[in-house]
Amino acid sequence: MMSRWVIGCAVVLTLLGGCHRSAKPDPVSPAAQAGPEAEATSAERAPTATASGTARPATAKERAAIDALVRAAEEVRQLKLLRPVSIEIEDGEAITESLRTQIEDEDIEQARVIYGALGLLDADADLRAMFAGVLGEQVIGYYDPESGRLVVREDVMSGLTGAFGPEQMQEARLVLVHEIVHALQDQRLGLGESYQAERTADADNGFRAVVEGDATLAMLAHALRQQGIPLSAATQGIQQMGGYLDLNALVRGEKLDDAPAILRVTLVTPYLRGLQFIAAVQARGGWPAVNNAHRRPPISSEQVLHPDKYFAREPAEVVSVIDNPSVIAAGFERAAVDTLGELELSVYLGQTQTSGTDEAAAAGWAGDELVVYARGEELALVWWTSWDSAAEAEEAFDAARGVAPKSDTAAVERKGRAVLIVRGLPPKLHRNVRSDFSSFARQLRDRPAPPEAPKNLVY
Repeated sequence: MMSRWVIGCAVVLTLLGGCHRSAKPDPVSPAAQAGPEAEATSAERAPTATASGTARPATAKERAAIDALVRAAEEVRQLKLLRPVSIEIEDGEAITESLRTQIEDEDIEQARVIYGALGLLDADADLRAMFAGVLGEQVIGYYDPESGRLVVREDVMSGLTGAFGPEQMQEARLVLVHEIVHALQDQRLGLGESYQAERTADADNGFRAVVEGDATLAMLAHALRQQGIPLSAATQGIQQMGGYLDLNALVRGEKLDDAPAILRVTLVTPYLRGLQFIAAVQARGGWPAVNNAHRRPPISSEQVLHPDKYFAREPAEVVSVIDNPSVIAAGFERAAVDTLGELELSVYLGQTQTSGTDEAAAAGWAGDELVVYARGEELALVWWTSWDSAAEAEEAFDAARGVAPKSDTAAVERKGRAVLIVRGLPPKLHRNVRSDFSSFARQLRDRPAPPEAPKNLVY
């Protein structure tokens, strides 16, 4: 389960012409510009040193600017806060450390086992440092639903008060609107409770797309409103931009560029593809429909990538891998089980692609379940996947063979509209595992045509 530790504004400003990620050159001191009043403000801002970096509360001037943005966010999102939000200003170092502490050991181990077995992560790497480094580089503000605290990076807050000029002031305002929407989601739509729910990796990607897509669309609506443009004039274009998005070109950063594709894609997708998904929902039923999407989020990343499947309530196919007795007798034990879905399958199948994904090969996904077995330090993986048709399965099969390790412990097989992926399993165990898979594949009936979305259904 990747990148679920923070709800923040990391990449969304790229859609509006560039993201204010790096610190600007030191401006002339505000105190030197504004005299005694600025000196008093400077004293009020006295930062508190933390174990790593500095943190401080918002000044009265900053709080007043934030309060104005709260009213703007409430107006554009058609929701009102029930209580004030706690604001904290942190420098980049403190934000990175905050994010590091939010990454739970269980999530690190789950990522190490699953994505290590898939060859998508180096299982021996310091994953906590990698994740925190990427997030710290990209995140310019975040809302913590557990504490109800909104954290904004120091340079962004300086931009809000005009220290870097009008362009950075506008970017800072957009960041704050995005984060205030997360506070609205928490207080009015149960974000905190929903955030704690247990989900598969696939369902979690669907949930995060709603959360970030909503905040991003509201931020965009605020920017458009300032230009006198109604959101309805932009939602159609937003929905259609998916085929033109190059995530690698849109979102850059030294640590992000060096990060594995599974981290890059799952970090960025909730913002960009989530924006498209929420734009489709909002166009269909306005902000009340978006509220309903929080109550009934997509059950899969497939429903985010193809909103018509969400509106039609097309279910994912239930897939359950059987533990073969010979695998258990050989000393292997289940170490992890998950459903990765269309999005993360596109990363696995796209390992040879410059984009890091193969969306075409993953597009016919119907269901999957992956089980990782451990025997001491050995990891073995059995992955059953089902597809909408035999033709879609064949395309996925070809892509899976193209990224399979050149080892007798790996295998890829297709039966009808099902594909089996095996990695790290001793060859003598393959026959029995393939037999179980064949039984599963034979039981699959032809996938019915997806239902047509009711015209009056808005979620």
